Amino acid sequence: MKLRIGIVGTGQTIGVATDHLKGIQAVPQWDLTAVFDINEENARSWVERNALSSGIICQSLNSLLDKVDAITICTDNLSHGAIAREAIKRKLHVLCEKPLSINYYESKLLADEAESAGIIHYMGMQYRYHPYAQLIKELIQSGELGDIFSYRHKLGGSRIGNPNVGLEWRMKKEYSGPGSVADFGTHQVDLIQFFLSDVCGEIQDVQAALGTFITSRQTDEGKQAVTNDDLASVVLRMENGAICTLNNSRLLPQEGDGLEIVGTKGAVSMNKDGEVYFRTRTENGGWADELIHMTFQERHVFPGLARGKQYAEFYDAIVQDKPHELSFAYGAKAAKVIDAAVLSSEKGVRVPLLEN
Repeated sequence: MKLRIGIVGTGQTIGVATDHLKGIQAVPQWDLTAVFDINEENARSWVERNALSSGIICQSLNSLLDKVDAITICTDNLSHGAIAREAIKRKLHVLCEKPLSINYYESKLLADEAESAGIIHYMGMQYRYHPYAQLIKELIQSGELGDIFSYRHKLGGSRIGNPNVGLEWRMKKEYSGPGSVADFGTHQVDLIQFFLSDVCGEIQDVQAALGTFITSRQTDEGKQAVTNDDLASVVLRMENGAICTLNNSRLLPQEGDGLEIVGTKGAVSMNKDGEVYFRTRTENGGWADELIHMTFQERHVFPGLARGKQYAEFYDAIVQDKPHELSFAYGAKAAKVIDAAVLSSEKGVRVPLLEN
């Protein structure tokens, strides 16, 4: 059975809508029947770049909602809630880009409303479906790392590291909420939950430092202030005592991007190219000299890659009522961690997450 889907927000810079398009096109059961952008020229340019029919361009959000069974939201963070609520009113299913909203409070409200409406609601947190994440998850579950005590992850994008890039909505707190710490940190928090919740428990507390190092950007009206963070360091402590350190940035070169998870028996790492390496311990307890380059198997790679897996999962949840983890409630849970990081930086304190 085919389902009709529409994309709200084609954008004009980094092109997250195109990433979603590839996921939709990887699942034959989806039929992209409508797109809408508040700037119609953005939509026309996007449709042309992706060799799509101009007939799918809608003049309004309501027009799009009339033509679909489900929507994908790729707009600024502030507008996620308003768009999702219009879809919810019509009992349409919703896949929303992360973060769910600009803070935990708004995210939790939206999650509750979506759940009460009985629709399928799904977050665009695709990193867990990359091959490296699937392989690392297997290693952890197999027990080859032993008891995990250290986790560190650097993630970011270098495009905005150029101070000559003009001001965008994502640099304004009123449209984006937090900056880098939400933009990249939401993915980092998702991976922590994906990898560690079964073996380390939940995130217990958060301590963070956020900064804005390019403080103004050019607009058509001249220079204007950047009002959210472009660099953040976050320390999370898990229930079992494991320490997670996260670095996320819009400024830094990406050579140092990567992930490392260390346990009592072994350590796994992933570099900026997504390659995975494993190092075990020797009989005397030290680290082995050999660094093993792990090979991805067919089961680690999904048709249409990470986004294809997401859209297959979204479809199965709608048609076959299959359970999934990436609900709006899960998105709100991630937003709670991000809010705690912001509060920690503002107050200079460690912020507990778990109830006593």
